[in-house]
Formats: sequence, structure tokens, C-alpha cells
Amino acid sequence: MPIHRLNKEPTQLGHFADLTCDSDGKLDQFIDNGKVKNLLPLHEFKPEEKYLIGLFLGGAYQEVMGSLHNLFGSTNAVHIRFTNKGTYKVEHVIRGNTKSNVLEYLEHDPETLLERLRKSSESAIQAGHLKIDNAQKLIEHVETSLRQSTYLQS
Repeated sequence: MPIHRLNKEPTQLGHFADLTCDSDGKLDQFIDNGKVKNLLPLHEFKPEEKYLIGLFLGGAYQEVMGSLHNLFGSTNAVHIRFTNKGTYKVEHVIRGNTKSNVLEYLEHDPETLLERLRKSSESAIQAGHLKIDNAQKLIEHVETSLRQSTYLQS
């Protein structure tokens, strides 16, 4: 369901391309008041505005697909409770896997990889193939990347 512009009536209908490795190519069945629909009500697309879609109660298969099956690991998850006043409360946030986590699951040590990068950089600097500031930028980039999610971020 759309999770932006909830105070406006959707005026478009659509479905989604599905890019998983074993999909049938699209998501085209949506629940609406207990009935299955082939198209989902959506708001007009505006490239300059953020427009997020929430997928809820995806099921065990989708949860497993977010595991190491695809080497992406788990995504961030949020447990939300609706209050009696019609608002919501974030009860719990579960951080997804980082690139370091996935490397560790595959029995690679991120610190050892960074140390090898440092040593290789030092050799390249001494040989005149790499400048010190470029080596620092590279190492900082890799260190930052290892702390980030395996999923694309905006």
C-alpha cells in the first residue's frame, strides 16, 4: 500500500515489476477489503516527490529470501503498534545485516581484509603507483562501506 499522501485519494492503478531471482516477473495480486484485486490504487507519479510503497505480511518465503540466500542478508525491520487514538508507536527497530556481517557469515574477517588493503596500499605508495591521499580515501571508503547495509541506499 502507498505510505505517502495518505490524505489524498489514489487516482491511478498499477502493479510492480519483481526483480527477485525466481519470480514470475511482477506483483499483481493485492488484497482490498478481503477481495483480491489485480491492480493497486496508487497516486499520480511525481518524480520530484518521494513516494514509498509498504509491503506487509509478505510471509515466510519472502523473509527467507532476505537471508543469505542472495548474499544480501536481512533488511532493517520495524515493529509498529497502532494506538487506540489512531496513531502509531514504534515498538522495536531491528537493524539488518551490514556488509561486514555477511562477510563474517561467509567466514571472511573484515578486519583482515582491511589490513591486507592497508599493506597493499603501502606497497603501492612505495612503488609510486598510488598517492597517500588516494590510499586514505580508498581505505576510508571501504571501512564506511563495510558498516553499511548490503542493500542500496538513497
